[in-house]
Amino acid sequence: MPAARLPCSPCQGASGKFGKLLLLFSFFYDLNNVLMSNPCGAVQQAAAPHYFAINRNGTGGFRLNETMPTGYELAHQQAETIFRHVFPRQGMTVREGQIQLCHTMLDALFGREVALCDAGVGLGKTYAYLVAAILWMRQRALPLRQPLVISTASVALQDAILKEYIPFLSSILIQFGYVEEPIQTVLRKGKGRYVCDLRLLKRQRELVRRGEEFARRLRVLRGANSCLDLDQIQGLSGYDRRHICVPERCERDCLARQRCRYQRYLHQAAHGGLQIQICNHNYLLADAIHRQNGWNPLLRDYGALIIDEAHKLPEVNQQMQTQSLSVADLYSLSDRLARENLIHDAQLLRRTTKELVAVFDDLRHGQEREIPYVPQQEQLMQLNRLEQQLREYIQQNCGKLSRPLQRALHQTAELAQRFLRPDDHSIRYVEFITKSGEGEKMASLNAVPKDLPECLYNALWSRGKTAILTSGTLAAGDRFSNTKRQLGLECGVPIRTLRVSSPFHYQQNCLLVFPGGYNAKARGETNNVQGARLVKQLVEAANGHALVLFTSYEQMGVMYETLKQDLKFAVLQARRGSQTAVEQFKQMPNGVLLAGGPCWEGMDFPGDMVSLLVIVSLPFPVPDPVREARRAQYADLHTYIQAEIVPEMQQKLRQGFGRAIRSETDSCAVAILDPRAEPGGRYHQAVLDALPPDIPVTTKIEDIEPFLRAHKSPDYFLPDHD
Repeated sequence: MPAARLPCSPCQGASGKFGKLLLLFSFFYDLNNVLMSNPCGAVQQAAAPHYFAINRNGTGGFRLNETMPTGYELAHQQAETIFRHVFPRQGMTVREGQIQLCHTMLDALFGREVALCDAGVGLGKTYAYLVAAILWMRQRALPLRQPLVISTASVALQDAILKEYIPFLSSILIQFGYVEEPIQTVLRKGKGRYVCDLRLLKRQRELVRRGEEFARRLRVLRGANSCLDLDQIQGLSGYDRRHICVPERCERDCLARQRCRYQRYLHQAAHGGLQIQICNHNYLLADAIHRQNGWNPLLRDYGALIIDEAHKLPEVNQQMQTQSLSVADLYSLSDRLARENLIHDAQLLRRTTKELVAVFDDLRHGQEREIPYVPQQEQLMQLNRLEQQLREYIQQNCGKLSRPLQRALHQTAELAQRFLRPDDHSIRYVEFITKSGEGEKMASLNAVPKDLPECLYNALWSRGKTAILTSGTLAAGDRFSNTKRQLGLECGVPIRTLRVSSPFHYQQNCLLVFPGGYNAKARGETNNVQGARLVKQLVEAANGHALVLFTSYEQMGVMYETLKQDLKFAVLQARRGSQTAVEQFKQMPNGVLLAGGPCWEGMDFPGDMVSLLVIVSLPFPVPDPVREARRAQYADLHTYIQAEIVPEMQQKLRQGFGRAIRSETDSCAVAILDPRAEPGGRYHQAVLDALPPDIPVTTKIEDIEPFLRAHKSPDYFLPDHD
C-alpha cells in the first residue's frame, strides 16, 4: 500500500475548531523550544523522534491512531517519506546516510543547537539540509517564522542551489503537497557586484563620445541595462566593472535613487516573503560585524543558519578580522586625491608611500614572504610621518574632499596609528610580494587578532542562533575537536556531531599506492628528477587519465618541463588562478593535468577522466606568523603538531582525495609519493585515518594496470586513446 501523503503543516488537512487548537498547540510547542535555553547557554537535548501512524479517513483528512504528532515528529515523518518514496519516484537513490543526516539536522533545528555534520562525497548533503530546513520552517508557528540563511564558500555551489536544487525541490514538494507555492530565495552579495544605474549611464556616455574604437566595450556595457548582477555579464573588463558598480556608499540625494534597480533589489530582500537568503561566508561575517557594531545589518534577520563548505569558515574569519595597511591602498588614495584636483597632496602621498616601502624592505632577511612586525626607529618615524600627513589632508581640505574620500583618509590614518602603538592582542606581520623587475617589495602591514575562534564566537554563536555546519572534511579521523576549536565552539555552545561516510564503495573501486623511491627532503634537481620519474611510471601504468596535485607551484612548473617531453600523453599545468587548462583537460580522452591550489577541492572529474590521482606531497600548512604565534600556546612542538598541524593536513588530504571518485561507478588508483606517508612512515597512520577505511594498499606501481583493467571497459587501454 503506498504511503499516505502527509500534510506540510500541523493544521493542514484539519479544519474548524480542531485546526485552530492544533495551530495553537504548534505555537506553544515552538515557544517552548525558544524558552528551553538556560542562562548558561546550554539547552535540553531534543527528544528522540517517535513516529506515529497516520491513516486516511473517509473524508480525505487524517485521523490519529493514538495522538496527533507534534511539529517535530511530523517533520521527521515527512523527511522519511520524501527520501524513501518521493525522491525515488524522480529516479534518485535511497541513501541511509543521507536520511540519517537529515534527521540529525532536524533535531538540531528543533533543539536550537549547532550541528557539525561531516558528510562523505556523494552523500547528497545539499538535499539533506534543504529538506530539513524547509520542513522545520513549515512546522513552526507563523509568529515564529523567519527567513533562513545558507552560506557557501563558492559561487559554483550558490549557482547550483539557486538554479538546480531549489527549483527541483520546490517543484517536487508542491506536486506532493508539502508546500503550497514555490520556495522563494534571494542571493545576497556585496554591493560591488551590482550595477549602479547612474554610474552605468555616465560610463556609457563616455564610451559613445570615444567613437568606434570602444564600440565592443559599449556593447558589453549595454548588457548591464537588463542585468543587475555584474557576475552574469560576459566580457566585462575589470576597469569598467569598477566604474559601474554600486559605490561604497549610496548617497540619499542621488538623482536615480527612486528608480534604481539596486535599491529595489534591497527593498525586496528586506521586505519580500522570501524564505531563504543565500550568501557567501564573507558576506555572512560582514553582516555579523555590522550587527556587532550597531550598524544596519546586511542580511534580513534569520531564524537559523546553514553553512555549507564550513571547513572554509576559519580561513574567511581570519581574512575578515585582519586589518591591513596596504601599499596598494595608499597608491589608490593618492589617485583619488588627484581625481579631486589635489595634485600636490597626491604626489606627496606617493612619495611618502615609496619611502615607507623602502624602510620596511630593510627589515627583510631570507626568503620568507611574511616576517613578524618588529619595527625599528626608522620605520616608526616613517609611519608617524604618514599618519600626520593623512590627518593634515583631512584638516586642510575639509570642505573640498568628498565624504567617501574623507572616510578613507581617516580610516587609513587610524590604521597607521595602530601600527605605531604596542598591541598585545594582535599578531602583527609584514607581507612582501614579488614585483616584476623589482624583486620582493613590502605589500602591507597586517594585524590579526590572537584569538580568532573567540572572534567567530562573538560574531555568530553568541547570538544563540540555530546553525548547521556541513562539509566533507569537518572531522579529522573521527574527531571534531580541531574543528570545534577553530570555529569557536568550545565556549558552552550546545553541539551535536555526526560523521556519515560516503556511499561509494572505495574498498572495491579504489587502490591506494605508496610507490616509495621519492626523497621529499632532497633539494633542487634531485627532488624534482625523482618526482618526475615516479609520476612518469605511474601515468604510463594508468594509460594517462591522471591528475597530479602539488603543494608548490614552483615544483609543479619544474616537473611540467620534464614530463611534457618524456610522456606520450598530452600534459597540461593549471597555473594559479587559471581554469583554461582544467577545461582543456576535461575534453581530452586520456591527458595528464598538473595542478595545485583550487584543484585540491571543488573540482569535479567524473568517469574515467581521472583514473589516477597522484599526491606529490602531504598538504601540510605553510608556516606563517599566525601559526607561529599559536605554537607558543603549547607545551612543546610535538603537541602543537598533533593538535593543529596534523588535523589541518588530514582535512586538506581528504579534499584532494575526493577528486578520485565522484560516482558509484568510478574507479581510481591513488598514489601518495611523500615518504612520510609510506608504511612505517611518521604520518602513515594519520593518512589512513583521514581516508575511507579498508582501501586496498600496495607499494608496487605494476599493480595499477591490472586493477584498472578489472574495473574499466575493454577499450580503456587501447592505443587510440593517446
